[in-house]
Amino acid sequence: MPTTPALDQLVARLPQPLHQLFGRPPAPLVLPSNIVCFQRTRASELNKPRRGRALHHRFVLIFALRTAATVCIDDRDVRLRPGEGLLVFPFQFHHYAKSDRESISWLFVTFELAEAEPLSALRHRPFAVHAQLRALVAELVEAYETQRTDDLPVLLLALLLARLRRHKGPTHPAPAAPVQEQGLVLRVNQLAQRGGAPPGVREIAQSLGISPSHLRARFRASCGVSIGRHLRRLRLEQACGMLRLGPQRVSEIAEQCGFSSIYSFSRAFRTSYGVSPLAYRHSGRAAPVVRRARKLRRRPGA
Repeated sequence: MPTTPALDQLVARLPQPLHQLFGRPPAPLVLPSNIVCFQRTRASELNKPRRGRALHHRFVLIFALRTAATVCIDDRDVRLRPGEGLLVFPFQFHHYAKSDRESISWLFVTFELAEAEPLSALRHRPFAVHAQLRALVAELVEAYETQRTDDLPVLLLALLLARLRRHKGPTHPAPAAPVQEQGLVLRVNQLAQRGGAPPGVREIAQSLGISPSHLRARFRASCGVSIGRHLRRLRLEQACGMLRLGPQRVSEIAEQCGFSSIYSFSRAFRTSYGVSPLAYRHSGRAAPVVRRARKLRRRPGA
């Protein structure tokens, strides 16, 4: 557990400059947005709101406060023990299994972030939630509950992520994926998100050096869904991120995500999320989007 020196010891290390008005220039600051904090108290609730493997454009920061369970990410399983945390990245298949008991206490902090690269060292790597980190998480949750419209939750989460980037390493090594499936989902996602028109199954199979039928079989065995459905969900989730974080017009996003027209894009988006792309863009939080989607589904003819 890291310890912080006493304040007088820290002050003693500081210089006594002749020109104290010249400070250090700040690095470019990328702040998280659209933060949602929630808990799960029963293992059977971990895979809600949908059964099966989740896939979306948001980060999921998990803290296992009580009871161990397995987080299945893409093609590997990570055992998360009490007192540990884990970061799930956007566009990673994930679900939960093998809980030690039904009663749990897990905290989830989901958010959007324009840049994922600074956090790449945390992929598939559980970390210990030591006392200082736990205190920061508690401050974040308190600020989220009491100051939802203030900047404090955003700044606290940014500080928490900065602390995690400095983490020395996992408390225990994450198991490697099976050799025959290692990196399949990641490679498919990379090919699907590269520049230009989104590739189809045939193009992806050609890039991987296997037949389309072999790719379909391997992907379904690894992820539990067809690759065609995965690519469609991936395109829609990419559109969600662009709507929330980018300045492009809806028609431009539709074209970049591989839809033939803005009408087919809007129809597919509304079918999947219950709201139009514009309504999603203008929503302030994820929760109101969900409530609005439920209202739309309850309307006659919606």
